[in-house]
Amino acid sequence: MPTLSRLSTFLISVMLIFSAAAVPCFSQEQKPNLEIANEYIRIIINTLEENMGRFSVGTTGGDPDRVGDEHQHLIYGGEEPWTSYTTVRIGNQNWVFGNPTNRRAGKTGLYGQVVQPPTIVDDSLVSSWQLGPILVTQTLSFTRSITSGLMDTAKIEYQLLNTDIVSHMVGMRLVLDTMLGYNDGAPFRLTDRAILTDTVFYSHEMPAFWQAFDSLSNPQVISQGTLAGGEVTPPSRVYFSNWGSIVDGLWDFNYQPGRDFMRAGEFDLDSAIALYWDQQPLRPNESKNYVAYYGLGGVTITPGELAVALTAPWQVKADQRHRETFTIVAYIENTGKGEARDVTATLQLPAGLELLSASDSLKRHYGNLAVGETYQTSWQVIPTGAVTGDVTYEVLVEATNSESSLAKRSIQIVKPDFLDIDLIGPLFLSVENERLSPLPMEVMAKVTNVGGATAYNVQAMLHHPLFKLAKGDAALKKLGTIHPSDSVTVKWHLDPTGISGQLMYSLDVISDTDRYSSKPNEVFVPYIEPKVFVGEPQTSHDRVAAGQYFSIPIWATNVPDFRKAELEVSYDPQYLEIVGRSLDVTRGTLFVDPALAQTRLLQWQTPLVDNYKGVVSGIVGDRGGSQAVDSAYGTLITIHFRAKKSGNTTIRLDNVSVYDSKLLPIDVRVIDRDIVIE
Repeated sequence: MPTLSRLSTFLISVMLIFSAAAVPCFSQEQKPNLEIANEYIRIIINTLEENMGRFSVGTTGGDPDRVGDEHQHLIYGGEEPWTSYTTVRIGNQNWVFGNPTNRRAGKTGLYGQVVQPPTIVDDSLVSSWQLGPILVTQTLSFTRSITSGLMDTAKIEYQLLNTDIVSHMVGMRLVLDTMLGYNDGAPFRLTDRAILTDTVFYSHEMPAFWQAFDSLSNPQVISQGTLAGGEVTPPSRVYFSNWGSIVDGLWDFNYQPGRDFMRAGEFDLDSAIALYWDQQPLRPNESKNYVAYYGLGGVTITPGELAVALTAPWQVKADQRHRETFTIVAYIENTGKGEARDVTATLQLPAGLELLSASDSLKRHYGNLAVGETYQTSWQVIPTGAVTGDVTYEVLVEATNSESSLAKRSIQIVKPDFLDIDLIGPLFLSVENERLSPLPMEVMAKVTNVGGATAYNVQAMLHHPLFKLAKGDAALKKLGTIHPSDSVTVKWHLDPTGISGQLMYSLDVISDTDRYSSKPNEVFVPYIEPKVFVGEPQTSHDRVAAGQYFSIPIWATNVPDFRKAELEVSYDPQYLEIVGRSLDVTRGTLFVDPALAQTRLLQWQTPLVDNYKGVVSGIVGDRGGSQAVDSAYGTLITIHFRAKKSGNTTIRLDNVSVYDSKLLPIDVRVIDRDIVIE
């Protein structure tokens, strides 16, 4: 039996589905997909055991200004996606996101363990796999197109988190098996080029977007991939080639400049795209996000013998501080019955827009244009910064033997995003129980976009030169996207232990457009004297009474760079006794390390108890140089006494010596305690 092409297989599947529309193809347990949809497009993710995690994109209502692109495919695979996949390259190994496949696309890759199968979370399709040392989370959702301004674009986001204890070199490749309805070989169109053969673009020459369609006179679907702008992470490089060659290589593939898009090993045109984010070091517990956009293209079409289509971003940012350049692309197709001669295209710009280069020309000459042939051209344009609001530009296309065509398209000029920072924190700290309060100190920042455009990829970096961050906190926080008039609140927790005085901290906020700095905030941190003291009696009753047992902790507080302590404890044997002798002496919390998976006891010498003299001697604890703490707050020892008779007595500390990490002595205030026995 001859091998069917993917398109033939797809058409047969469609006919079978329509012929058996009343009969479900899958049970509830076997349903091959999960999907989200809006009025423009839908995103489908495979939930079957094989190929789980792979996705496709198609239209629902499509472009609201055109008829004919409803319920079409933008990525091959339809109801059971499998041809597009994502490679995560870790070191020299190529891991494929999702479950294993028995098909051609990514079959030989390494596969990990599913952590979260595809799930709908807040109108997004979310799934996670552990790929070796990297936890990869895929989030598929809707976003606004940079050319149409509509929510007709799939946002494809990956978060790569290093769960290992060492760094790894990590990169990512996203393969999109593009398809326009039933057309699998339409050219990719970028600025003034129509790509029909193997082609690569690198980051320094990367256009903002590419589009694909089969015909201006009757386009079935106009698709668009965004390479820069919005939340997109610009790729290191992007390849346009045939699907077979791309998917047969997990990372590198058989790339042949000038080769057409005939599928490797077969005889069908089959275009695909591979976006690469080259490897970068990823430290332990560090994450990296990659975002790609793919969906419908925003194109304004003016029919005629010389059909003209215009596309450009729907919105551009500009004021006297910041001006954003953009590209206007014009597609021109001869839909007449004869050759169009001496074709020209002239860009007409309104007030508020100008060519980026003074040496550029508004008028372009193309010579003759054959029937059915399409030319495309582009201009680099920049706002003047003096105008905001909607403006309209025009392109006039003329030929000596044809009626002219005038195409118009509007663009919105808005003021750039501008971020206001409100940094909030305490003016001073107080002291409670020998500790600063509140501890940790909470710092909050409210970041508000008071500009006219959306701020993308916003990050906030707290500068705290004399403070330490609380465990688990990070100075850099990703705030994501902030729309005009919206605010994002973020918090940090700082530990000022071991320092005092009028201290400052500040915040830098960075977006794709600009960098902002807050005014420094000040907080007064009082000085707390280092102490070793006898703590309050711990008893099951309200007071210490004759005949009862109670415990006395010996504390060390606010001791800088604490490593070691030596001391003796004296008591009056007429009033107190330690019945169990050394059994009634407990190691202090400062000589226990609970930070590891299993609590570890640090160096500790069992003291000697002399109830006749009333002395606990030989109390020595040593954390070791590598385990020294910045500011000690804990017990050195806890002693369990029995009160022998009523009266007043004193528990004293003698021969107290405290040392830092270099075994140099530290001055501390020593405090005894009087005990009342009733």
